[in-house]
Amino acid sequence: MDGIGNVIYNLPADHSCELLVFSLLLSLVTLLMFARKINTARARSPPSPTRLPFIGNVHQLTTRPHRGMHSLSQKYGPIMLFHYGHKPVYVVSSAAIAHEITRTHDASFASRPTTKVFHMLFYGAADLLFSPYGDYWRQMRKLCVNELLSSKMVQSYQYIREERVSELVTSIHSHCLNHKSAAVNLSQLLLRLSNDVLAGAVLGLSEGANEKMRESFLRAVELMGEFSFTEHIPVLGWMDHLTGFTKKLRKTAEELNTFLDQIIDSHEMMKPKLHGQGGDRSDKKDFVDIILELRKADMVGQILTKENMKAILLDMFLAGTDTSATAMEWMMAELAKNPDIMTKAQNEVRAVVGAKSKIEEADISRMEYLKCVIKETLRLHSLWLLTRQSPSTNVIVAGFEIQPNTSVLINLWAIHRDPMAWERPMEFVPERFLNTCWSDNKAGYFPFGMGRRMCPGNQFSAAQIEYAMANLLFWFDWKLPGGMDPEDLDMRDTATIVARKESPLLLVPVPHAYMLK
Repeated sequence: MDGIGNVIYNLPADHSCELLVFSLLLSLVTLLMFARKINTARARSPPSPTRLPFIGNVHQLTTRPHRGMHSLSQKYGPIMLFHYGHKPVYVVSSAAIAHEITRTHDASFASRPTTKVFHMLFYGAADLLFSPYGDYWRQMRKLCVNELLSSKMVQSYQYIREERVSELVTSIHSHCLNHKSAAVNLSQLLLRLSNDVLAGAVLGLSEGANEKMRESFLRAVELMGEFSFTEHIPVLGWMDHLTGFTKKLRKTAEELNTFLDQIIDSHEMMKPKLHGQGGDRSDKKDFVDIILELRKADMVGQILTKENMKAILLDMFLAGTDTSATAMEWMMAELAKNPDIMTKAQNEVRAVVGAKSKIEEADISRMEYLKCVIKETLRLHSLWLLTRQSPSTNVIVAGFEIQPNTSVLINLWAIHRDPMAWERPMEFVPERFLNTCWSDNKAGYFPFGMGRRMCPGNQFSAAQIEYAMANLLFWFDWKLPGGMDPEDLDMRDTATIVARKESPLLLVPVPHAYMLK
C-alpha cells in the first residue's frame, strides 16, 4: 500500500475528482477480492449438517450408518463433512467422486486411519488391512498377493472347498430325509461353511474342530463395528469401561492371541513331519505352513515377527468369514425373493453339469448367468459397507479441499445405488452384468473395495461363493416356509462392518431329481 499511498499523495490538488474515482475503484477491487476469498474458502469446505457439542452429528445416524449417511447425502450432497464426535469425517456417496479418488488420488488415499479396536486386536495395526501405507504395507501386501492368495494358491485350496461344500450338501440332504418340508437356517449354515473353509486354508483346522475359535472371531467382528467413546468422544472415554466395551475388547484380544500362539506353535512342531518322507500333507499347505517356510528361507526379511504373523492371520480370517457368508446369505435371499431369476440360474447350472454326480470347479467358468447373479448381489449387498481412507497429503476432490490425515468414508452401499451410475439401481437385475467379466471395475462398482486398498482376497472369496452357490442351486430347489409370498420376505439389514441380514434366512430345501437317482 506504500506505492498506492505515494500515488495519492502526489496527485495535484485540482484532481480531487480523479482522486475520488480512484479511491472508489480501489475500494471496489478490494471488496471484490475479499468477497472472492471468502467464497473460495467456503467452496473448499463441503456442506455439513448442523452438529451438537461433543457428539457432533452422531445423533443423526440410525442403527444403520450406511443408510443414515445416504439419507443425509440426499440433502447435503454427494460429498459432505460429517462430525463423528470430535472428528471431522468426509463422506462420499457418489460413484463419480469415488471414481475420481481411485483414478486421480489413489496414492494419496492409500492409508487408513486406525482405532483403539484395531490397535488392540491387530497388534498395533501390524496387519495388512490397517497398517499405514509405506514400505511395511507394500511388503505385507506383496506377501499376501504373491504367496498366500495368488491364483495358484487359490486353486490349491480347491480340495477344501469341495470337502466343506460336500459336507454342507450332505447335511441339508439328511435334514430333508428326516424333516420333510421343514426349513433350514441358511444364515447359520453358510456362516459355518465360510468359517470352516477359512479355518482349513488359513490355519489347517479340520471341520468342526474350532467352535470356540469361531465364537472369538465373530465377537471380534462385532467389536470392530461397535461405537467407541474413547475414539469419537474422548471426554466420555470412561463410558467404554462402564458399558463393558473395553473389557470385551481386551478379553477377545487375549483369546485370539492365545489361540493363534497355539496354532503357530503346533505347526512348528509338525513341520518336519509335513515334508519328510511319507508326509501326506506336503501338497496341502495352509497359510501358516507357507509363512513359516518363508521365514525359514529368510525370504521375508525382518517384517514377519510372530506378532506380525498373527496380525496377518487375523486379517485373513476376519476379512473373509463374515463377508463371504453374508454375500451367500444375501444371494439366496434375493433368489428366494425373485423366483424367476432363481429358476434361470438353476437351469444354467444344471445344463452345464448335466448328468455328472459332482460339480467340478472347471464347470464354473461356463456359468455366466450365475456369475451375474453374484455380481448383482455384491452390488446391492457390498462386502464392505463403508471403506475408510485417509489422505496423506492435501487433496482437492470434487472441488473441495480435504486435509491430510482426516477420515474419508466411502459409502459403497450408496455408491452401488447411485442413479447416475446405475439404471433401476434399487432392483435386482443380474442381466446388467452380462458380457462383462468378474474383474471389471467400472465407475461405481467396487465389490472388493477401492484402489490400492482393495481386498487382496477377492479371488479366494469369489471361488468359495461360486462353488457353494452352484452346488446349492444344482442339488436343491428352494421354497419359502409356510407358503410365504416372496414379497413378504424380510430383507432388512443390520450393520457391523458388513450388512448382515437382520433376521435369519429360513428356506425349505427340496432335493432335486439328480440327488434322488
